Amino acid sequence: MARRDGIHGIILVVLGLAVTGLVLWAVATGWDFYVTSPEERPHHEDFRVYRPAGDVGHGLGILGTAMVLLLLLYTARKRVRAMRRWGNLRVWLRYHIFLGVAGPIFITLHTSFRVGGLVAASYWSMVAAALSGVVGRYLYQQIPRNVLGETLSSDEVEAACESLLVELTTDHGVSQEALDGLEILAVGSLENRPAPVALLALPYRNIMLARQLQSWMVGFSGGSAGEMRVPARKWVLLTRRLLLFHQIRDLFHYWHVFHKPFAFIMILVMIVHVAVAVALGYTWRVGS
Repeated sequence: MARRDGIHGIILVVLGLAVTGLVLWAVATGWDFYVTSPEERPHHEDFRVYRPAGDVGHGLGILGTAMVLLLLLYTARKRVRAMRRWGNLRVWLRYHIFLGVAGPIFITLHTSFRVGGLVAASYWSMVAAALSGVVGRYLYQQIPRNVLGETLSSDEVEAACESLLVELTTDHGVSQEALDGLEILAVGSLENRPAPVALLALPYRNIMLARQLQSWMVGFSGGSAGEMRVPARKWVLLTRRLLLFHQIRDLFHYWHVFHKPFAFIMILVMIVHVAVAVALGYTWRVGS
């Protein structure tokens, strides 16, 4: 499993570098055209290259559209019964996120930073879907899952926390007093706060966790301190997620309600746009 994750990580890095290189090339070579006013662009020497129907502009639009349409595979992977065993859902999500970032960037370059009419509805829906995707990714990360990426129930999370407590007390001799201190470290700063506020504070609390655990482990010595760090950290992270479990699930549900309409509008108008463009003869022919 770890080996496969590593391979997919390398693939995504290579794809990310390729996308970055292509974007930098397009911006660098087309900069003068992009900063030209819309009124003057038809007279620019690169008009037939970087305009939406131009050699580069059209090609970037095709590439971006293909990436956006490939996003639908992740939805199919989750909902089509025959596809549910096609690889790890977490890996699918990583590619989904990559496509959700790269696709809009290429489509933005395709528009040459100018949108209007019906296409504007698709473009701004795409922007809204991409931005909400960042929020969705954060909420997704806070929902405890097993190694296959499947959501755990609150009972399963509680059982995992209990198992870690047993490991800390039995294998490492952690006292009840020390466990009480670990619980304060885990949830003391998050209790009695509204869920959105607690979620905003969570990344900072998690970043500070290593330093807080170091202070908590003062008094433990030798190999025991080093060995208990991993289960203690896992217990704190799971306890924090368990504290906000139901609120996170509710927010994730509301996020879907917000995210899906924008994605639907984006895809629908995009298909109409592509169909009209093809019907009018706008096919990609480099050098034409």
